[in-house]
Amino acid sequence: MESKIKIILCGDVEGKFNTFFNKIENINKKSGPFDLVLCVGNFFGINNKEFDDYKKGIKKVSVPTYVLGPNKEEALDLFNEETELCQNVSYLGKRGLYITTNGVKIAYLSGISSQNKTTKDFNFSLEEILALKDVCVKDNHDYRGVDILLTSQWPNKVNNLTKDEINVQNGSDFISWLAMQLKPRYHICGLEGIHYERSPYRINPKDSSLFSTVTRFIGLDRVGNPQKHKWIYALQLKPVDKMNEMEFSQKTTDETEAPYDLNDIENKILPPTVKRKHESQQYFYDMNAPSETKKEKRNNKKQKIDFDKSKCWFCLSSPSVEKHLIITVGTNVYVALAKGGIVEEHLLICPVQHYQSAIHLSDDTLDEIEAFKDAITKFYGRNDQVPVFFERNFKTSHMQVQCVPIPKEAQKELSEIFQDEAEGHGFKLEELDDSNRLNQVVSSSSPYFFLELPSGRKFYTRIQKSKDFPINFGREVLASGPILDKMNRIEWKDCILNREEEDLLVKNLRKEFEPFDVIDS
Repeated sequence: MESKIKIILCGDVEGKFNTFFNKIENINKKSGPFDLVLCVGNFFGINNKEFDDYKKGIKKVSVPTYVLGPNKEEALDLFNEETELCQNVSYLGKRGLYITTNGVKIAYLSGISSQNKTTKDFNFSLEEILALKDVCVKDNHDYRGVDILLTSQWPNKVNNLTKDEINVQNGSDFISWLAMQLKPRYHICGLEGIHYERSPYRINPKDSSLFSTVTRFIGLDRVGNPQKHKWIYALQLKPVDKMNEMEFSQKTTDETEAPYDLNDIENKILPPTVKRKHESQQYFYDMNAPSETKKEKRNNKKQKIDFDKSKCWFCLSSPSVEKHLIITVGTNVYVALAKGGIVEEHLLICPVQHYQSAIHLSDDTLDEIEAFKDAITKFYGRNDQVPVFFERNFKTSHMQVQCVPIPKEAQKELSEIFQDEAEGHGFKLEELDDSNRLNQVVSSSSPYFFLELPSGRKFYTRIQKSKDFPINFGREVLASGPILDKMNRIEWKDCILNREEEDLLVKNLRKEFEPFDVIDS
């Protein structure tokens, strides 16, 4: 069965929330269910009183909705670093790559480019454009593109090579360059107050061995435009990485070449302090360039730092990973002994490749994790124990599912204990409804703590950056008197075994786990 996702795309809401959400509700009932809604342009307007009912929970949002950030100074205070604007409505962030559970890749960039050297928080910079390109493309020789690129601002000269006469007030060469680099199948924009669907254009790489990509540009109108221009668009997508070569190369009769002159754009936007490294198609800064001002350094702290996977403790291909702790390896994930575990059979489930959190994983990887959870549950059951699974996507770089066995009798008031401890730390654990997935309630850029109890009940909390979230929360609760009564084992560094002890324990665990392993021997 093909893995597809149904998406609703929307232009500037401009504070007309009742019109917007009622329309989404009607479309979802008639043609859904849809997996998510993506908004470009100005989400907030001059008057945002209608949003109060959604923030208070008086009115509900039926489909998980993700919006881009502010495009003007007066909207800055309406967004925050915590990403959640109300239940089921999240701010994506300034820039990034959001990957759905079935593998659809959505690149996004909030704000508008600055027309002068003075930048504000709603402006994006060249540095952010380069960083977003590196996050999406990396060094992948087989790069096919992203499924969707969301930018509020339009690319400059998008109507080149067509007979379309459109009046774009604020196009950007930065966006044109970004579209050429990311090769989106769909590029969605707002802000201009017009609806425009350009004929598809093909981006042909200089290297004929690479994939050529067809991009469909769609500019969406503002919500509730009295002229009844189109402000909403529905898509059903199969992930670009799961398309076969025939699907990928299929042409249309109205297809054109790319409308952007890449060489001309690069001459405009790339200053002398940025040089092109042709071998890897990456961009780097000239170390001999003038030093940064204090303001520039302060702004650069906000940029994403490229993570060195060769130093990751959990990437299986990394020389830093302690392979002697591995119990078994599957296709997409592996199981290992937790270093400094609370108990001897404290295990980890980790993706083989580098992923920040469970939200970014493909369906195949998530399915394999569930299979290993079932195997570990049976493994613990041989000793009349049950598992507690938890994941902390906060101050960690590689996704890990912690698996801790507890006595069956200790699970009686487990939910209440976790909730009480959470409240004691100043946050609340929300229960995840059976009809929802984690990525439907938590955005890709939001840190979180996720908990699964032996009963199957699942809880989560979005970690607010302004709060002091306890790093050892999961261990702290499980090590408490009512559960494992091992309060001296809250800090993993205090529980590390020597290498000989680890080798012996892993050897025994591999033998014990073998009858339960999901991997064929």
